[in-house]
Amino acid sequence: VILGYVYPHAPLELLLAHGITPSLVRTNPSVQGGFEASLQTFSCSLTRNLFSQRSNGRLLSLSGLLFPSNTCDSLHNVADIWRYRFPGDKIFTLTYPAARFDEDSVHFLAEELRILSESLKKIFGRPLSNDSLLAAVYLVNNFRNAAQTLYSCRVVDPSVVSYSELTRMVRGFLTTPNTDTVRQISELASAASRILDARRQLGTVKSLQKALLTGKLGDIEIAVESKTPRVMVVGGMIEPQAIASLFKALTKFSGDVVVLDLLSFGFKTVFTPRVNLEGDLFVAMARSILGAPSEPTQEGLPERLEFLKLLLSRLGIRGVVVCEQSFCDPDQFEAPSLVNAASQVGVHSVRLPIDPELSDRARLEGRIQSFFETLEAGQQ
Repeated sequence: VILGYVYPHAPLELLLAHGITPSLVRTNPSVQGGFEASLQTFSCSLTRNLFSQRSNGRLLSLSGLLFPSNTCDSLHNVADIWRYRFPGDKIFTLTYPAARFDEDSVHFLAEELRILSESLKKIFGRPLSNDSLLAAVYLVNNFRNAAQTLYSCRVVDPSVVSYSELTRMVRGFLTTPNTDTVRQISELASAASRILDARRQLGTVKSLQKALLTGKLGDIEIAVESKTPRVMVVGGMIEPQAIASLFKALTKFSGDVVVLDLLSFGFKTVFTPRVNLEGDLFVAMARSILGAPSEPTQEGLPERLEFLKLLLSRLGIRGVVVCEQSFCDPDQFEAPSLVNAASQVGVHSVRLPIDPELSDRARLEGRIQSFFETLEAGQQ
């Protein structure tokens, strides 16, 4: 049983504990997600692409789909329309609280997870197993630890592993979460750690990993002497591999300039706290999900901006690329605040409207190239 999901904060441990393989449904650049009569006019480019894959018969065969509710209008409504247009598809929804981390939000989401668990058991005939739960938590924890290590290693020295390789590994696990994909990313993390350990920098990596997970940097500050501009990519549900491909295509600059991303399917998924199995299972999962870095669809913009400024100030970042999903209201509402936050700490930024098809790729690459040349000139 393979259950597709489209939102980054899906309860992977719960799905795996039911004997279900969760698989992130990615956008397909070869599918044009343009006008679709069934969708509302406000639908974003991501939901249009996903819906077009299904209507064109290009979506991979899945046992069902898990959609989020109470996140944004586009994602909420596409699930309803999907049910109507394709009544044979098994559609599940998980309602997330808009409020941030408080006890009411935790218990609300815990109850929603409990309802989802009962629905999975009823539809697929696969009850939740304690042994499977322990194995699932162990698997996901190992993935996150390895991915967090790689993210932290790259902040210290982005040349130890390319950004495109990191995004490929993360995507591999989110698409097929199993021991093989965990083994691959763990081996890569171990190799990067050995390199930095030989330079006596592994202690910094471990401290940084903990700081990024808690959101508290303490006295951590990365001193960097590099002629290559260090850039951070921020945004919402943008495909990290698509961003990596844009940077990789540039002849003068490589993925090494991308020191860190704050994307939904990248940093925000990777730096989700582990599930603590003490006490109520569903409450523990809710705390883990709500403990992840927040999304533009959630409350907490002031905290997100302060965290961004802290990272820019402490990690030697010289430029910020603000990615905006085309026709995504939450992204476009938040983008001006991100640009302003970067300006407040003296960091240059550029806004990058992007759609899943990279329909305007030449312009995007040209904008990135010009931005990097500006940053490079400023360092001379």
